[in-house]
This record gives sequence, C-alpha cells and structure tokens, in this order.
Amino acid sequence: MTTPLEDDVYRTNSKQILVSRDPIYVHPEIIRGQYIGREPHTYLPFAIMVTIINPILGPIAILFSFMSRRSYKDGDLNYAYKWSNYAFLSGMITIIASTLFYIAIGFALSGPSLRGGHSY
Repeated sequence: MTTPLEDDVYRTNSKQILVSRDPIYVHPEIIRGQYIGREPHTYLPFAIMVTIINPILGPIAILFSFMSRRSYKDGDLNYAYKWSNYAFLSGMITIIASTLFYIAIGFALSGPSLRGGHSY
C-alpha cells in the first residue's frame, strides 16, 4: 500500500480528500457531466433480434450491449467501444452458428431423397 504525497491530500476539519491526477478521472468535461465524443452504437435492436433467433446465445449480445451503454455513462469511451464491438461480434457469431445448426437439423430430418439416396 502506498501513502499519498503531502501535496495530494487536502485536510478539512472532518476528513481527508485524496485528489487523483489521472486524466481519465479528472477531465473537466466528465466532471461537468458532458462526455467526450459520440456514444458508440450499442446494437441493442440487433441483439434482441439475435435473441429471438437463438435464445441460448443471444442474451450474450444483449449483455455486451448494456455494458457498452454503462461504460459510456461512466465516461469510459474505450471500454464503451470495446463492448459495442463485442456485442456486434457475438451477434454475428450467434447468427452463423444458428444458421449452421438449423441447416444440420434440416438435413437430419429430411427424407432420403436429399441425402443422395436412390429411389427405385
């Protein structure tokens, strides 16, 4: 555990206040409640559509979408874009996996004429 420098601690009658000099936490726009940059697309409608297609893997995209929105509201744009990209990527992977799964089920349930068998 490190101790703060004397210049970083402001003493009052009741408590000590530690001031961080990290630019992520003390940027004036974030302190005033205004965020830097555009909010990334959260892909929430896309994630809901994916959940309808595959209710097992789809909620993962919804989770990433909400995490992107929460990161933006916290003022962390890097993680907001990261979670936004994860939401889109997990949605696309879910669509591809579901399509392959449904095609495999379709071939398994189809009659012998689609399997290359001969009918005499």
